[in-house]
Amino acid sequence: MSVVNIPHIKHRFVEVDGVRVFYRETGPVDAPVLLLLHGFPSASHQFRRLMDALGGRYRMIAPDYPGFGYTEVPDGFRYSFDRLADVIEDFVETLGVTEFVLYAFDFGGPVGFRLATRRPDWIAGLIVQNSNAYDEGLSDMARAMSANVPGVEGAEENVRQILELPVTRSQYEGGTTDVELIAPDGWTLDQHFLDAPGRKDAQVELALDYHSNLTLYPVWQQWLRDHLPPTLIIWGRNDAFFPESGAHAYLRDLPDAALHLFDTGHFALEENLPEIAPLIADFVDDLHKEKPMKIAVIGARGNLGSAVAREAAARGIQVTSLDRDTMDVTDPASVKDAVAGHDAVVVAIKGDDRLVPRGAATLLEALPSPESTAWCSSVAAAASNTHPGSASSTRPTSRPSTWRRPATSPKPWRSSAVPTRPSGGPTSAHPRST
Repeated sequence: MSVVNIPHIKHRFVEVDGVRVFYRETGPVDAPVLLLLHGFPSASHQFRRLMDALGGRYRMIAPDYPGFGYTEVPDGFRYSFDRLADVIEDFVETLGVTEFVLYAFDFGGPVGFRLATRRPDWIAGLIVQNSNAYDEGLSDMARAMSANVPGVEGAEENVRQILELPVTRSQYEGGTTDVELIAPDGWTLDQHFLDAPGRKDAQVELALDYHSNLTLYPVWQQWLRDHLPPTLIIWGRNDAFFPESGAHAYLRDLPDAALHLFDTGHFALEENLPEIAPLIADFVDDLHKEKPMKIAVIGARGNLGSAVAREAAARGIQVTSLDRDTMDVTDPASVKDAVAGHDAVVVAIKGDDRLVPRGAATLLEALPSPESTAWCSSVAAAASNTHPGSASSTRPTSRPSTWRRPATSPKPWRSSAVPTRPSGGPTSAHPRST
């Protein structure tokens, strides 16, 4: 008999701070976790086919936000993007998930980036699909909708106009290459939920709060630069709300991200799932491949530093040799830039004018985690008390947003992690793309 791997998908509710959150879940409990955050005006049902395609390989979790899908809220619930993020953050904690690849589509970006900035250690990687975080990624239509804020005359009426069936349908069919590939189920079910009692009021509250996301763009961009999460960008280039320029903008802060453009509209999965699912699988699998360790050796021209560099290279470790010509060990910005993207740092320095304790103090500032503080303090103490002219030590750099399981570890992926580097790839276009 032929073997066909079709996963079972569970449909569940969980109580979170008075909200009865509906979610779909599939996949092995010890597999890599994907948290799928849906967009407007949809819900977790938009990921049904993706979960069918990949649910046998990964643990996939797709919740409905308050005001969407089957999730139920108490009377008096106030809708804002901060509040949606609060609920999803508590939802993740309730499930006991400690690490995941974040799939952010449309509204999933504002919700997901709030999670990322609050809990950077949760983020093993990003999949960004038509979810904007840059000013140049806003179309004129998006700017007009973002201008609807409380107190502006006609703002609520402007929002209610987009909550009707013709607009809902157009979000699915607009920009597509072959409309016959767009199942009517998605926009039909979306409109069913929009027409439910109280749902349009909820969407009005959220739309009038959308401007809050634009003010956070610089914060999210800084988070991307600081943490450099491995990132896969998937974009329907004919999106009327978030044009292609928004996809390219991510590369400014994530130069190693892989960008794939499709000649379709906002709901890219609807038309291009057969092309997108393998990209997601390759991306997630690549996060778990054992890669050579990469270390930075500060003071690599000295006897000790050069010996460490030679021995590390002989063991198959990638070595970046740093000396006074390539960085200033007393300048925190220089150190931070030089060691970014490495798994560990080796310091082998000596010199006059208290160079060793000054260098240790610099590392305290450049690598400001509690672990690095203790490490650098011990280096400075050892240098001052036992060997004032030189110092050598190693530690992993602090990059909590990019984790993976060692190939030999028997523990579940999400709970046994070591630091690793971001992975990325080239920009590319795909079938039915120009």
